[in-house]
Amino acid sequence: MSEFGQTDWRVGMWSATGAATIGVLFVVVGLIGVVARPPSPEPLHQVDPYLAILETLMILFAVLLVVMMAAVYAYAPPEDKTFSLVALAFITCFAITTCGVHFASLTVGRQSHEFSTGDWPTLALSLDLLAWDFFLGLALLFAARVFRSEETRRVRVTMTVAGTFCLAGTIGPASGHLHIQYVGIAGYAFVLPIACALLAMFFWQMMCSPERNG
Repeated sequence: MSEFGQTDWRVGMWSATGAATIGVLFVVVGLIGVVARPPSPEPLHQVDPYLAILETLMILFAVLLVVMMAAVYAYAPPEDKTFSLVALAFITCFAITTCGVHFASLTVGRQSHEFSTGDWPTLALSLDLLAWDFFLGLALLFAARVFRSEETRRVRVTMTVAGTFCLAGTIGPASGHLHIQYVGIAGYAFVLPIACALLAMFFWQMMCSPERNG
């Protein structure tokens, strides 16, 4: 951690802030989409233009999480480097999978209607749930192990809760009862933005601390 400099603090702070902001926007746009859509038996079903906005936000969110997790890796003390490296690896798997799915949905899917993330069961939605429930959940649980101090307790707790909820969401598609996946949605749509905001605050405090930079 002694090699963690001002640039690292700054990158961590801004990426975590951006992720938290996009997380809030995701929830707001999702709620507007649910209210404005035509009647549907699926409670969270989305239609364009709200679906396209959400998919774009997901891609941006994934990219920012990779940058944020790279900062977490840089911050991690030597004894926790393995945890942070595994977290970085899983968040990369998450980002590649979900960005690929949603880019394909925004391009090919809008033209051929054969690549949809909105209905179950589809290959696209299955891959996306693998990303958001399994890969993201594991990344958050491993990253939480980096934050052992009392001053980072809230980051550790919220990351652990978000990761646990995401992993629990995998039971939905695995069992065929997709409503169980709502637990995963609670993890990445509501708890994760809080964790990102808390991490941004911690990075900002450390960046401004004269003891850390003197």
